[in-house]
Amino acid sequence: MDERRDPPPESVTRTAAIPPGARLSPLQQAYSRYVTHTTGCDHCRDIDRGWCEKSERLHREWKRQETAAVRGLAGT
Repeated sequence: MDERRDPPPESVTRTAAIPPGARLSPLQQAYSRYVTHTTGCDHCRDIDRGWCEKSERLHREWKRQETAAVRGLAGT
């Protein structure tokens, strides 16, 4: 039962996926705000707590911008 476990891996520092100074599109910014909130919010991460109002608002804004972007690409 008390088998030896390997030591936890050392933390790795990663370079930013997006270089400093680069700008995201409004759609990407909205998605980033949504994901950043939901992955860091204790309320969102606990499935037994129900809905988080801030997360819902960020999700609606992201989806609104997504719909607008798709319509812009489709020309409608």
